[in-house]
Amino acid sequence: MKFRIRIAQAKDKEKILSVIGSYPFKWDKRIAEKYYEDYFSDKRSFQGDKVYVLDLDSKIIIGVVGYYLDRYETKNYWLGWFYVHNKYQGGGHARKLLDHIIGKLKRKGVKKLFVDTSSNEFYQKALTLYMNNGFRIEATIRDYYGKGEDQIILSKQIK
Repeated sequence: MKFRIRIAQAKDKEKILSVIGSYPFKWDKRIAEKYYEDYFSDKRSFQGDKVYVLDLDSKIIIGVVGYYLDRYETKNYWLGWFYVHNKYQGGGHARKLLDHIIGKLKRKGVKKLFVDTSSNEFYQKALTLYMNNGFRIEATIRDYYGKGEDQIILSKQIK
């Protein structure tokens, strides 16, 4: 089996959505569908954003990750749509994707990367991944996603 990280293409959209849809919370997939439709159809508006996929043997997309530029306010970069298909979790794939993005941003001269996640128990693995890879909590916004579900904003210094 050969794994490869490559830039996402418009033809990958449905496979990317399948990765995101491999989890029980279907609202993520609905929101992602809107983002990827815009991303793949309007490259000018999304300059600075990049999406990468992790494919297996050049056939199956098992992960997706990207970064996007907060182009209107701070010029900070955010990690976005970071998923490894449910069937392929635990194989170090998330770490490979995260390292890939951090390397790309480091070469661009980016000093700090932000990401947000939910306090919902389902997202605990993501929070643990971020914390184990040098991210620190910047803020918690109470009840952001609904009563009892907070938004957690983290950042990582890129050296």
